[in-house]
Amino acid sequence: MGKAAMAAMAALVWWTCLAAQAAPLRLPVNKEPVAQGGSVTATAQGALIRYRGWLLAVDGAVSERRPDVLLAWADAGQAPQLQIGSTRRTLPTWSGFELVKGRTRLRITALPGPEAPALLLDFGEADYRIVILAAAIERQAYRLLAQRFPGADLALLLQDGRRVMLPLVSSREQVFGAEQAVPYRFSKIKR
Repeated sequence: MGKAAMAAMAALVWWTCLAAQAAPLRLPVNKEPVAQGGSVTATAQGALIRYRGWLLAVDGAVSERRPDVLLAWADAGQAPQLQIGSTRRTLPTWSGFELVKGRTRLRITALPGPEAPALLLDFGEADYRIVILAAAIERQAYRLLAQRFPGADLALLLQDGRRVMLPLVSSREQVFGAEQAVPYRFSKIKR
């Protein structure tokens, strides 16, 4: 195959990937009323994220109802895994996936992290952004996360083998989630 044919094939693959990412996946809406804010609750090594009718389970967190999205890493050096119902996807670095539930969008983007891959969850029209790191980082690097992931409001970190939350909009480095089952509550951020 010649260079021109290879370039044409690469362009076709690139265009197909863009087209596949352009159309968001629509999820069914729950019957219960939609809360206006959100929360993140640490559970063992994972976390549950709730926002405007969404329920996301990170790293095998267990919930009383079935999560809309399961997010996990096979290994800290691997690409993150995304599961919606019976559909599983791997998100290579710099790829994204968009979902819609009711009137709220969720864009999940795989990013390179400081030491391992990370996910950026972008709820709504930039309502609230959560970055989830695949591996633990040094505590001294916490203050650099806001610079590394501009626009992120909250970081979901691994600390001592557990998930904890670090608000990035605050100048203080206060970590929440060391005490399990106590949710960190948040609301839409005006940008």
